[in-house]
This record gives sequence, structure tokens and C-alpha cells, in this order.
Amino acid sequence: FGFSQRNNMKKTNSLYVSAPVNALVKGILREDKTLEEVLEHGNFGLGTFNDLDGEMVLLDGIFYDLHSDGKTNIADVTIQTPYACVTEFEPDTSLHVDEDLSFDLLKRKIDQMVLSKNLIYAIEVSGDFSSIKARSVPKQETYRPLVDIAGDQTEFFFSNVKGTLVGFWTPDFMDSVTVPGYHLHFLSDDKTKGGHLLDCACSPVVIKIQSIDQLTLDLPHSIDY
Repeated sequence: FGFSQRNNMKKTNSLYVSAPVNALVKGILREDKTLEEVLEHGNFGLGTFNDLDGEMVLLDGIFYDLHSDGKTNIADVTIQTPYACVTEFEPDTSLHVDEDLSFDLLKRKIDQMVLSKNLIYAIEVSGDFSSIKARSVPKQETYRPLVDIAGDQTEFFFSNVKGTLVGFWTPDFMDSVTVPGYHLHFLSDDKTKGGHLLDCACSPVVIKIQSIDQLTLDLPHSIDY
């Protein structure tokens, strides 16, 4: 599975959102958008799978399913997603950091790299993580609002692991479209563990960001929406 799952496509500086996050928040956990369709819009991003069956990482054109036990597997492109955010990742700024960083300090470093808080930023942080606190949610059998599902999430901790944070920073005014602020998922270099990032400590790391000034949004096709 060392090959990319995506086909060649033209480059773009746009964030593609497969469905607005407000649908997921309200409990619409199934859509007919396949991962293969999502790949037409980028090689980098995150999201989830139908029925919230794991957290999603898209890295180098390959989808990874980060399960509620912290383990991962490559996701088949025929699987469907109710929410995914992807872009064609071409970082325009990078920074190598040797100092010890908490999650708060890492976010401050990134804040200093951005041009404007009214743009979207794709973020990749790769290197050594002395600690990772992450979570995932087990597969849901019925439609439930996210606020009700939060109690089902599983938290787990990884120590002294090499890996990559994948995600975005999005302005607050887009909160009905996608997750505002920092939204990052972790994937270990050996592709065996990961999850939605809650906290971390890291050093050294390389931070890469890409400013994004365009948005492509699909609306759900379901009757529920």
C-alpha cells in the first residue's frame, strides 16, 4: 500500500468541504460521497466516515481510518463520508523548530507564520512527539447529534512517537461550514496509530503551512438534510 490512491489532477489553492459540518453536528452521519470522489479535490486533509466509524487522515493521497482503539488502517476508496475537508497541499511557508513545544506553544508558532486570520490554512507538523493525547469515536448505529456522541469518545495516549499532524486552521465566521480554529489529526510514521488531536508535546518538528483563499462546498444529497 505504498502507492497513492489518487489520480493526477490539476493543482488548486482551494479547500474542498464535502458537506457542511453543521449537518454532522445535527446528527446527519451518512452521505453518499465516496472517498474516491473526495480525492478529485486534493491529496491532504481530514474528516470522518459514515456512522462516525473512525477519524480520517488523508496524507500523500492515501486515506487512513483512525479507529476508536487508536489503531489505524488504510481506508478503501469506495467507503463513504459525511464530512471531509481536503486540499492539494503545496506549502508556501515552513519552519524547523528545535525547542520543546507544548500544544499551546505550537499554535503560537503557527499563529506567527500566518498572513491573515481571515484566510484558511492547511497545516502539517511532522517530527518527534514526546506525548500525544488523541481521541476517536466508535461507530454509531443511529443518528445522534454530536453533543450526545461526545460521551462515547475514547481517549488514548502515545509516548515518544514519530508522526505527522494533518489539518487546518479556519476562521470563526466559517463555523457552519467547517470546524473553526485549529482542527488537527495525528498519524504515526509507521501508520499504526492516530486520532483527533487533543494535546501534544513535541521537538524537533517541521511546520509547513499553506494559505488557502478559495472554498468549494458540496451540500448533502440526503432527504434528512
